[in-house]
Parts: sequence; C-alpha cells; structure tokens
Amino acid sequence: MPHIYLKYLIYFLSGSILITAITLVAEKRSRKIAGILMCLPVITFLSLLFLGVSQGAEFASMAAVWNPIGAVADLVYMGLFAIGINLPEYIGKTNTLSDGTKRSIEILSGLLSGFAGYFLCIAVLSQLPITSGWVSLFALWVAAVVVLGDSFGYLWGGLFSSFPGTITPVLVLLHLKNGKSIISGVIKSSPIGLSATGLYSCMVWLLYPMYGIIAGTFASYLAVIGFLSVIFFRSWLK
Repeated sequence: MPHIYLKYLIYFLSGSILITAITLVAEKRSRKIAGILMCLPVITFLSLLFLGVSQGAEFASMAAVWNPIGAVADLVYMGLFAIGINLPEYIGKTNTLSDGTKRSIEILSGLLSGFAGYFLCIAVLSQLPITSGWVSLFALWVAAVVVLGDSFGYLWGGLFSSFPGTITPVLVLLHLKNGKSIISGVIKSSPIGLSATGLYSCMVWLLYPMYGIIAGTFASYLAVIGFLSVIFFRSWLK
C-alpha cells in the first residue's frame, strides 16, 4: 500500500516541476524546445516503471506496446485543443467580453474539443484488428511505432500511460498568460517529443523482459537521449 502513495507523490512532484520548467522555457527561451519537452515520456516513464514494480516486468512490457496509441491520441488532443480555443472567436460570441472571460471560454472550448477527440481516438484505435505480429501506425504519427498482438489484457494500462497530464496544464497556463499565439508554436514541435515516447515504449517492450526494470529503463532512456541528440544536432547544423 505505501508504494501506491509514493507513486502519486512522485507523479505530483515531477509533474509540478516539469510543468513549471516547460512554461518558463516556452516564455523565455524557445517554443520549439518547450513543445518537445512537453511530450517527452515522463508520465510514460513513471507509469510503466510503477507497473513493472507492482505487476512485474513482463506486464509492463506488454502494456508498453499499447502506449503509442495513447501518444497518437495525445497528438489528436493537442490539435483539437488548438482548434477549440479558436471556436468562440469564429462563432463571434466573445467580442464584447473581457480578456479574462474570453480566455476562460476559449480554454473550456479547447479542453472539451481536445478531450472529446482524445477519448474518441483511443476508442477507435484500441479496436484495430491486431493479429500476432506488428501493426504500423506510421501513417498516423511521425514516429514508426508498432503494436504487438495478443496483449488485450494490458490495453488500458498502456493506453493511459500517455494520458495528457503534463500537456493539459502547460497549454492552459500558457494560454492564460500569453493568449492563443503561443499555443501553435509549442504544439508544432510536439510530434518530436511524441516520437521519443514511441521509441521509449518500444524499448521498454523489448528490454524489460530481457534485462529487468532498472537496466531496461536506463537503456530505454539512453535511446531517447540519443534520438533527441540527433534531432537537436541536425537542427543546430541548419
């Protein structure tokens, strides 16, 4: 029982630190970097780690193969959030409102649109006819991520390990403080961070059963660091 409380304490502390850091990076440094950081596999890392500790490495490994579907849903969520915050203005019902009220309505519209798309995406993609082997989701997502069959029992743990628990407060805070203009710049680079999440999930699936939780987690994050290093190096060369 104590490890359950520890899990939520770590979620809260790491989430608070990450949200604050990303918000500051977006405002003071780079929207692109903030978008990447916002979608890094932090929640995924903690979720799969605690699944491994409580249920075993094999269970976490099988849950990890469903995680990329949750990441695809994250991308849908962000896109519809960006659309949703603009809907009140298109409808023309906010012209006479104060800035604070207008932004609150825009955020509510964005959240409703985003979460509707998120859960619909999960409902649709989780019903994909998966057979033993690989199913590529490359057409839906910039990363080449795969789903292994025969893992229906681990579906929900994997899907919701990518729940937008970090993404949502970052977008809300940025919109409240800076308005709509900053949101699109942050979201634009988020697929890179989601690609890292897909890579991390695939590495966990491969490495947890063979090397255990600690070594598998360490090696998986090394792969993510290597992937992001290549991305940033190529950006620097340009």
